[in-house]
Amino acid sequence: MNPEQRTSALAPPRVRAFNAYQRAMHWTVPILCIIQVPTAWAIQRTHMAHGFLKPAPIDLLLHQVHAWSGWLILLMALLQLAMRLARSRPVPLEGTSRLEARVAAAMHTALYGLLIALPVTGTIAMYLSFRIAPLHRFLSWLLLALVLIHIFAALWHHFYRRDNVLRRMIEGS
Repeated sequence: MNPEQRTSALAPPRVRAFNAYQRAMHWTVPILCIIQVPTAWAIQRTHMAHGFLKPAPIDLLLHQVHAWSGWLILLMALLQLAMRLARSRPVPLEGTSRLEARVAAAMHTALYGLLIALPVTGTIAMYLSFRIAPLHRFLSWLLLALVLIHIFAALWHHFYRRDNVLRRMIEGS
């Protein structure tokens, strides 16, 4: 038996759709990411206030909301990856080229990487060294760019290709 056969024999069987937990996590993560934006503004205000002024209590609360929602994003990204490894990902739709499949895999890898890297860099900036904050900010903008591409691709599949990519993530069909 060659190594490829051994790997495929150990891999979970491919499924046809995402389960309810995967879909719920998929849609919860963007909501948590949206929460990050106004709470990040509060972090900036708390750091500007440290010179001579006390930060506003609401900004301190929003700072904590930013941290906790970031850690929740990290947890959900790790759970999604674990579920993907345990359950596999759905089989590609008919008509998906190898190039499309590779681009989709690269996009998902980058999204998961950023969803893990952002809470880690944010935690380091918050508790260890604020010098990493520019990297954290850059990764935030990179995540936004990739999310916009991801949304565009989902809409392209739905309206142009008229396939079930978007339906699989909404309905599980």
